[in-house]
Amino acid sequence: MEKVLEILQKKEALIAIAALLLLIVIWIISRGHKVKNMKKQLAEFEVRYNSLKSVPLLFKLNKAIAMAKVNKDYTEKVEECQTDFDSSEANLKQVYDLISETDDLLSNKKLKAAKNNLLDIQAMLENGDKQTFKLDALLETLLEQETKQREEITVLKEKFRKLKTKVKSKSTELNYCNDAIEKNISEIEKKFSAFEEWMYGSEFQKAKEELIDIQQSMDNLERRVAELPELIQVARGVIPGLIDEVSRNYAITKQKGVYLNHLDVSRNVELISEAQKNDLFNLKSGITDGIKDHLDSYKTRLAQMDAQIEKESKAYDELKSTNKQCQESLDELRRCTEYVKKNYKQVQMRFGFEDISSQLEENDKKIALYVATKLKMDKVIEENASASTITLVNIKELTQNVKLQSEEMSAIQKKLDSVRSDEERGKTQLLKLYLILNEIQIKIRKYRLPSISNTYEEDLQKSSEYVHEIEAILAETPLNVKLLNATLQDAIDYIYKLYNNVNNIVGTAIMVEDTIVFGNKYRSTYSEVDSELTRAELCFRNGEYTQALTIAIAAIEKIHPGSYERMIKENAKSAA
Repeated sequence: MEKVLEILQKKEALIAIAALLLLIVIWIISRGHKVKNMKKQLAEFEVRYNSLKSVPLLFKLNKAIAMAKVNKDYTEKVEECQTDFDSSEANLKQVYDLISETDDLLSNKKLKAAKNNLLDIQAMLENGDKQTFKLDALLETLLEQETKQREEITVLKEKFRKLKTKVKSKSTELNYCNDAIEKNISEIEKKFSAFEEWMYGSEFQKAKEELIDIQQSMDNLERRVAELPELIQVARGVIPGLIDEVSRNYAITKQKGVYLNHLDVSRNVELISEAQKNDLFNLKSGITDGIKDHLDSYKTRLAQMDAQIEKESKAYDELKSTNKQCQESLDELRRCTEYVKKNYKQVQMRFGFEDISSQLEENDKKIALYVATKLKMDKVIEENASASTITLVNIKELTQNVKLQSEEMSAIQKKLDSVRSDEERGKTQLLKLYLILNEIQIKIRKYRLPSISNTYEEDLQKSSEYVHEIEAILAETPLNVKLLNATLQDAIDYIYKLYNNVNNIVGTAIMVEDTIVFGNKYRSTYSEVDSELTRAELCFRNGEYTQALTIAIAAIEKIHPGSYERMIKENAKSAA
């Protein structure tokens, strides 16, 4: 003991002991660090193990096995999957056992053995990853149809929920067929349950057929929910309203006395009403196929009937006025015919009118035919034995024919009147020409003009010849109307021209006399005025009235500028 203490008291010994202790501490720390790392790695491996175990391979394999029982085409692949699954499960079982063993080794500080186990676990997990993901991919391929159908049914379920919400929002509008809609919804829900049963039994083909059926049922329901409100409104509201309106108009028009038997309104309305009842029954059952076409057909037919009733009513009203017009036109034709017959012979002899005997005979035949036709139509109208539209067409046609014939006879009447009016016009104009010639002679004598044109007597003589020629033409039988009108026009032009010339001469002569009279009071004062007025008097006596007026006015203008205008005005007043 003393030796030991002695050795320990030496410096070298102390250093050696300290170094030994340091090595021991470092080893302990290093070993603890290794244990910690190994436990961490073991925990990570355990997480990977749990991750692989969480893959639902067994669930998918069981489905695949059930599917293979139904479809033998999948048997070989499913057996392969089952072998791979057993291998994967055995590998994972070993991993589990090694994890448990390694945990015990680490607890007992058997690091070397634990390290070897960790290496084995890592290799097994890597192999397990490959096996699991390969098997999972293969099973997913086998179960692809199921997965797809699951996705499709999920979409349909969501769509079905929205559809039920839509139905609920339209509960008021769909109240009439609510039981049928609820029944459809219940049937679709049963189809969803049937789908799940087929899927559970791995009857994927039957499940697919059920899926298609569900889709079609939902499409039909959705279409019905969209169509039913409007169809119900039309079937229960619009159509009955149109039927009532047509029935009411029919009754009113019938009471008015309009012939409507040919329209067969009562029978047509009854047929539409019966058909509408069937449609309402179908709508109450939720059936919409073909209903819209039926309702549109009813609306069209009812609208046509209503239009036909209205047309017959208007035709009935128009028929009365047209029938009256026809009678008036027929009366006018008769009157015109009587007038032509009464005056034709006289005009023919007096004016050499064309022969229209055959035309009058044809006219009498037409009148007889028109009268007979009119009597038949009056009887039809009185007895109300035919549709007003048909009778109206016939009466319009008759009226048109009567008017055309009346216009033909009226044209002949106008010709007769025209010929006779030419004679009356000739006599009237002849009288006017006599009066004008007389007025010309009176004016010449009244104003006792000192001189007048050398051609005056010749013009007056020619005017008288025109008048006598017109008298001679009017005395002839038959009267030459063309020659009468031509001679009359020449005579009017010639005599009126003479009349205007005489008026101008007389007016100028009067103005000359007035001007000289006005200027006489200045003769004694102005010698120049006296001289000019004397010249004017000489021109006046020689018949140069225009020259005389010019000289006289010029003389007066020298004394009183502007007096000429006043004299003209006074002269105009005197003439008036």
